[in-house]
Amino acid sequence: MPPALLAMYRKLWAMAHNFRLLRGLPPSGRELYRRGVLTQYNIALLERDERVRTAVQTAAAAIYGDSWNYYSDALRPEIAEGFVRTVDAVAQTNQPVQYLEIGSCQGLSMSLIAGLLRDRSVLGSLVSLDPYFETGYVEGDAGPYRKAEQVTVTKNTKACAMRLYAQLGLEVEIIERTSGDGLIDLIRNARTFDLIYIDGSHEQLCPAIDFGLCNAILRPNGIMILDDHMWPDVQPIKQLCDKHAVKIQETWKTASYRLL
Repeated sequence: MPPALLAMYRKLWAMAHNFRLLRGLPPSGRELYRRGVLTQYNIALLERDERVRTAVQTAAAAIYGDSWNYYSDALRPEIAEGFVRTVDAVAQTNQPVQYLEIGSCQGLSMSLIAGLLRDRSVLGSLVSLDPYFETGYVEGDAGPYRKAEQVTVTKNTKACAMRLYAQLGLEVEIIERTSGDGLIDLIRNARTFDLIYIDGSHEQLCPAIDFGLCNAILRPNGIMILDDHMWPDVQPIKQLCDKHAVKIQETWKTASYRLL
């Protein structure tokens, strides 16, 4: 088959496949698939920020191999740009930024945000709250695609994340607790943070509980990042923030708000 004809066939097959896939998805899944998979984003980061992103990606690929982006998408340029705008907003005081991340998984977003903070000379403490269950966990039944998936974020994932942090010269305090228990302990110990990324369980009451508890440890004028805001159980939290907080940035995956 001539190359031009073969290319046209593949294009038409992809279009038909996407049409069939979209038709079978619930509305929230259909919109998420359009924005996350089918939409092309023309994003060029500033050179200094691209250096940070590339350094994290190179280190992650060396540790995780082809699965370096598993369950993340944090290093996609359009998502990284959202993190850049968030870091620029929280760094305006030129004071060390205390950063808490709920659900660090392989450590990509933690490494990227930490690298951006360090590049701006405002890197304070880094705290990761993630249980890293022995056998992973199941999520997705109440998600946009309504399909449960075994998420293989385990103790081995934690070990690899620690290697990533070490390779990038980052000191990260890892708290191996569920978000509810871990956040309550942070409240009891009077720990506070300037920037919090909520990327724990996206289902049932977990997003609301995480958001409520994080409000107790977020410093005045602090910034909170919501992950996967198009998930059904995260959407109400985003709607609340849209109405009562100052939006810093929004991508198809994350949204950041300054809580006054």
